[in-house]
Amino acid sequence: MLLPLAWWTIRSRKVSFAGSFVTMLCALVLTTSCAVLLDAGAGASPAQGGADVVSFVVPFGFVCLFVMAFAVAGTFSLSVQQRTREIALLRAIAATPGQVRRLIAYEVLVITAVAAVPGCGLGVLLADGLRAWLVARGMIPSAFPLGFGPVSVLTAVLICGVTAEAAVWSSGRRASRVRALLALGEASVPRRRVGAIRTCLGLAVLAAGIWGLVAIGSSGGSDAANTAVSMVMVLMVAVALLSPWVGKLAGGVFGLLCRALFPSIGLLVKTNLSSGYRRLGAAAGPLSLTVAFAAVALLVPQMKWDEQWHQERQRLVADELVRSDGPGLPVSAAHTAGTVPGAGAAVGATGTYITVLTDKDALKGPSGMAQAVTDGPLDKVLDLGVSAGNVGRLGPRDIALSTDLAQRAHVRVGDRATVSMEDDRTEKLHVTAVYTRSRGFGEAVLPQRLAVRHLDGERPLLDVVYVRAAPGAQRQLADSLASLHRNQPSWQVLDHATHRAEALRDRDASMTATYLLLLVVTAFTSISVVNTLVMTTMERSGEFALLRLVGATRGQVARMMRLENAVVVIAALLVGAAVAGAVLAVFSQALTGSPTPHLAPGTIALILGGAGLLALTTGIVTTRIALRHRPAAALRGTG
Repeated sequence: MLLPLAWWTIRSRKVSFAGSFVTMLCALVLTTSCAVLLDAGAGASPAQGGADVVSFVVPFGFVCLFVMAFAVAGTFSLSVQQRTREIALLRAIAATPGQVRRLIAYEVLVITAVAAVPGCGLGVLLADGLRAWLVARGMIPSAFPLGFGPVSVLTAVLICGVTAEAAVWSSGRRASRVRALLALGEASVPRRRVGAIRTCLGLAVLAAGIWGLVAIGSSGGSDAANTAVSMVMVLMVAVALLSPWVGKLAGGVFGLLCRALFPSIGLLVKTNLSSGYRRLGAAAGPLSLTVAFAAVALLVPQMKWDEQWHQERQRLVADELVRSDGPGLPVSAAHTAGTVPGAGAAVGATGTYITVLTDKDALKGPSGMAQAVTDGPLDKVLDLGVSAGNVGRLGPRDIALSTDLAQRAHVRVGDRATVSMEDDRTEKLHVTAVYTRSRGFGEAVLPQRLAVRHLDGERPLLDVVYVRAAPGAQRQLADSLASLHRNQPSWQVLDHATHRAEALRDRDASMTATYLLLLVVTAFTSISVVNTLVMTTMERSGEFALLRLVGATRGQVARMMRLENAVVVIAALLVGAAVAGAVLAVFSQALTGSPTPHLAPGTIALILGGAGLLALTTGIVTTRIALRHRPAAALRGTG
């Protein structure tokens, strides 16, 4: 009985359920693509790139799942809120609360089933496209097979369906519990009170987000970068839970402003904003998510690279760098480069990984990348910004630590630190210096001859040799190293300009995954923005018709909606900018010690302008479509 009624309801409310269908379709595409890639990666061997695919999909899928849940929950909740009078009518004719909730659940089930086939099919195509993209970027071998089973596809459908069911259950719970005799009366008056449980939950999530920001503000820049997107998610969940309050605040403030600036139509706009604060909050949610996520995803890597390159320019005293286009340079390369005509000093370095043990029984402690350097005057080729001690020449059992690692390990210059090397064997080393310029370099510096003992028989190689010219011999050194390159073609010589160009190429390569994630998520959130605005505007076709019947012209109604849409856009941009600004300020504090980040004005203008233009254009076009129908036809519901 309820299933046919659910199908009839879907067919009778085309706009509302079309919005729900589009959101579910996009959610299934995203979720299915992630599930298929994860299944294929788990089934592939390491030689086929299975582990690389899994490491790519897990963070990518985590963000996509959050965005999917945010959009699906918002759209389906809005769909239920728009049907308050319909639900009230069902209650008035003796439908029980359980029947109403089951009807809504069946409607979600029908929409999920209808969207499942095209959504899963497009999701598989997207997964294949992502696989081709990863192969083209050299991130996985071309032999990686896109093999998956039905479980991954069914899991994606289940995740999307359960998310939507949870959203409509929460939204429909109160509407279905209204007493039958009072149902139509309560439905005709907008709710003035925000639920206490929702408010308390939103405040709790907001408090957790603020606590998280405070925590990462005192952590290292790398830790802050890894948690920046997660903090956006937490804060946006708080915004979604508190969206009625956001709508109330924005409606009250901007309603008064509209009334003052536009006396003739501002009063009507103020009244609409005050009574429709829930609609305002719901419409602002997806747009604020788009702004916050795009800003953090784009600006955090840029800030991190800017600070890294700033420290690199200060750190690099050497005139030339020697690298290999193969697996590495022989250890003798440092001596060879240091003895060419014009060379004043040369030190080789290779990356390794260490852990400074603070819990010796559990073998736990802060860890990070380290540089194992050859014998030589390190301070002649690198200015590490030493704040205590000396790194001129490291002894055989010496180690220098970055300020961040020293603080986390609770050690100072002169202490003896227990260090776990790459082979998990430990060494007791003397902390000889603490330095500040560690970004893009390493959290520790130790002798290369010490690191060699922990290679388990592997051939020691160098990643780079830093070479500084003798006083006044820069030109001679460049010519000597060029001659060395001709004799050793695999040895690449880089001056400062070439080194920067190479760093820029590495940055662009590392950012491709970020750009892909941003493209996918922004496309989905943009669809969600358009969907929400279309649903909230088309729902008011009857209201527009009534205004026109009492004498308002089509132009006056359009101007009213332009003002309301402008309020929605401004509120969403302010909320999104506030969330992004809080995260970026904390990240800047952790990275540079200053809460004022240096941001590219063009990027900020692109994010805010693009999001605002999308929302305003959608509102204008949708209003124009809603006003095309004759008022009488719109009131009858035949338009």
